[in-house]
Order: sequence, then C-alpha cells, then structure tokens
Amino acid sequence: MNKIKLIISIIAVFTISLNQAFGANLDSIIKNSDVNKHATVAVSVKDTKTGKTIYEYNENKLVNPASVQKIFTMNASYNQLNADYTFDTKAFVDKQNNLYIKLSADPSLTTTKLKNLLITAKETYKKPFNDIIIDDSIIDSKQWGIGWMWDDDVNELLPKYSPYTINQNKINIKIIPGKNGRLPEIRNNSDYNMIFVNLLKNGESNNVIFERMPWLSSDMTYIRGSIKTELTKKMPVDSPQTYFMNELRKAISGAGIKYSGQIKTAPVPLKAKLIATGSSESLEKLLSETLKNSNNLYSELIFKIAGGNSTENGIELFKKTFAEVKDTESIVIVDACGISRNNLISANWTTDALNKIYKSPKFDKFALLLPKPMEGTLSNRLLDISLRLRAKTGTASGISSIAGYIDTKSNKKYSFAIFVQNHNMNEKDVKEFENELIMEIYKM
Repeated sequence: MNKIKLIISIIAVFTISLNQAFGANLDSIIKNSDVNKHATVAVSVKDTKTGKTIYEYNENKLVNPASVQKIFTMNASYNQLNADYTFDTKAFVDKQNNLYIKLSADPSLTTTKLKNLLITAKETYKKPFNDIIIDDSIIDSKQWGIGWMWDDDVNELLPKYSPYTINQNKINIKIIPGKNGRLPEIRNNSDYNMIFVNLLKNGESNNVIFERMPWLSSDMTYIRGSIKTELTKKMPVDSPQTYFMNELRKAISGAGIKYSGQIKTAPVPLKAKLIATGSSESLEKLLSETLKNSNNLYSELIFKIAGGNSTENGIELFKKTFAEVKDTESIVIVDACGISRNNLISANWTTDALNKIYKSPKFDKFALLLPKPMEGTLSNRLLDISLRLRAKTGTASGISSIAGYIDTKSNKKYSFAIFVQNHNMNEKDVKEFENELIMEIYKM
C-alpha cells in the first residue's frame, strides 16, 4: 500500500513539475515579447474536465474581447433556438386581397429568395393583389450597437442590422481608373441611390479611403486616395429600409406580381391566410457562417431573435445562460458580435465559460461550428495542429484575441483565452505571438 502511495506521490510531483515548466515557458514567451512591452496581455488556460487552472497571466483584468465574444452570445442563442431553427419569411393574404409579407430578420435573405417567395404566393393565390403590406414587427428598429464607432459606418464588416435586411445590407460599387487624363470613375450598379463625393486621383497603387461625415451629411460617402486598377468594394447602405423597398419592387416585378394599391407597413391581421413561406438554412448552418467567418450582421440578428426581439433581451438571455459562471454579473456585454468598445470580460471568465459549454450535452455539435485551422478566420494559422484546435479569433483596432479548445500533445483537453489589448503593432506580429503561446500550450 505504501508503494502505491509513493508512486502516486511521485506522479503528482512529476505532473506539478511539468506544469511549472510549461508555465515558465509561457511566462518567458510573454515577458520577452515586444507585444507585452507595449500592450496588455491576459491569458488563462484550464483543464476542461476538472476546471483546474493550468496557467494564468493577468487573468482577472477586464479586457475587450472583440469577436471572441461571439462564442458566448451565439452559444446562448444556439441553446435557446435549437440547431434546426429557421428564419421563416412568410406571405399572407386577407379578405381584401392585400398581400402581407411578414419579415423574419433572416440575415441570409436575398433578392432572389424574396422573389421566389412571391412567385409561390402568386401561384398559390392566383388573384391580383390590392396593397402589399410589410410586417416589420419581428425585432426592434435599432440598427447599430452601443459603443460602435461612427467611422465604421463604411466598414463592409459592420452593415446596419434591421428587420429590413436583404443581401446583407450591402451593395457593390466599382472604382475604375481614368484614362487619357480623365478622373477615376465611381459606378453604382444598384438601384439603391448613394451620393458619392469623388476625391480620387489616378496613382501608382490602389489606396482608396471611404468616409462618411455625419456632422456634415449622413447620406454622403467621400472617396479619396489613389487608384491604379479597377476595384470592387462592398458598401453598407445607410438606410436598410429604403434598400429593402428597392429590392422588394425588383422582386415583385421579377415574380410577375400584379397589385393595384400601394406598398405599406402594418402587422399581419390574425385571420389572414398563410400562402407562402421562405425559410433560411438551419440555425446550425447560419452559426457556422457566423463563427467561422465572424459575420457581425448574422450574430446581431440571431441574438435579437433568440432574446425575443431586441439586443437588450438577448443580453438577459446571455446572463441567464452563464449565470452559474463566476463573475458573470461583473462583466459587461452590450452587443452580440463583440465590436463595441464597451464590452469587458476577463480571460479567467472566458475559460470558465468555455468549460461550462464543454459540459453541455450539445458541446460536440457546437464545437464543430467553431473554426479550426484551414477554416474561416483560422485559414492561415496553426496549420500544424489543425485537428487539435477549435477557436474563435477577435480583431479590432489595437485589439487581438483568440479563445477556444485545444487537445494537447499528451491528449488532454484545455480551454484557453489569449487577449492582447491596446497594441500599436503590426497585426501579423501580434497573431504570431498568439500562435507561439498556443503551440506551447499544445505541448503540455
């Protein structure tokens, strides 16, 4: 018996020594890095099964998570709505031959899908319509998050969200260099009218800057810089409702719908008859797009629907989902996608929340929705451990983060969180620093 105890003691001492050695290696990477000299670094690593802390550094400091936050807002939404939930845009008709379109806040709705819904409605009802009436009551009308930056108004990754969402609320514009001494040309092939102030010059490279100045005019986009070769840019629309109505008219025409009245907005009457439904792909597939490619629009609309109809309700759902995780009441969450500078969480909370997700019966399916190396935002990172890692990245100005799950070389599963705050370095160098830490964690 004493021999068994001795062996157990030796193994325990060896394990502690091994963990201390790896901890010292992580300490060395962090403390000798230029990243740590100029920025705040926070790290937490925990065993997913036992919850035991394997390593920590500035683990309780509140930091901005950027898109790492999507892991938790989307997990709360996944649990609330279930994997097979679909966004169902529906067409109804009343006794006065009015056609109602009840919006679903489907983030994947396109003009083609809307046209197909109207074709089905026409084939089912087989009569001309009077008015076409839009029911936009599915979610509130707030279009941007608290703490979002005004200068992100032209950022194609941050289109406004709305019940009136179609084609991800973005249009394509082309910028064409001028020839024979002419100025560069801006072409908008969409029916949606945008005012562009062309300040471009022909140059030796493409260096194009887009800017809106809301203190001067909310609907003008200033385009300055130089252009050498033709460039296509996705531009967020400034009014999703106006854009949707333009695309609706196009879909109505394409479907061959005849109506004698006007296009209006109102709730669907209780006795109206359902005549067509257009469904999105399953929530599971939409979440895969959200998490792998860090789609901000998808995350915000999914979160609103999961909460009931607003971001505020989504936040209450989030707090309820992670209520048992220590310090949930002290962290700050104001949006779904994590882009707001008001969001504050800690590396310690992150790994505790990851461990809570790990213990869920839905973990195996949810984990597959997170990117692995060779997918999405991890396409060109950590390829040597592509079968061992599921993680979500986060990137914003001066902010870089990554968190998720790693199967170590010794076949242990750890949750980890790495946050870099307030850096002024090349983004690639910061990501390489994160990669170095993750590869060291993998060796544990």
